[in-house]
Amino acid sequence: MADPARLVVVSCASRGEAERALEALDGLRAYLLDAAVVTRSEGGRVELRQAHQVAAGEGLVAGGTVGFVAGMLLGGPIGGALLGMLGGGVWGARDTGVPDARLRELGESLAPGGALLCALVKADGAAAVREGLAPYGEVADADAPPVP
Repeated sequence: MADPARLVVVSCASRGEAERALEALDGLRAYLLDAAVVTRSEGGRVELRQAHQVAAGEGLVAGGTVGFVAGMLLGGPIGGALLGMLGGGVWGARDTGVPDARLRELGESLAPGGALLCALVKADGAAAVREGLAPYGEVADADAPPVP
């Protein structure tokens, strides 16, 4: 069964304030599943900075390493590494956590120069995360899809 999660969003006065709020999450890492800073430039462009999600390249390297080790154990290191890299790349390319489309949608609601910190957290840690992020702006949270 997947663990329940909550999306905690902090409306910050600036990108710098959102970055400071993100740093504050370090002390709450046990609850953190994913995090992103969403900003809207003065020109209206929405920018995302994923802070916690596994990138495709990281999945590729991890998959290649696991595949190589499995290949060594099973007698085919090159083939195992290639299959592991393919699997790791596909795994890392998945949009886990908060979907980018949802983050962009939230960013469109910002005034130019505004920023949000979006943190996907374990449901049992949502209250602690809300409390820890309260000094950085207005905090809201909502149910999020279960995390595998």
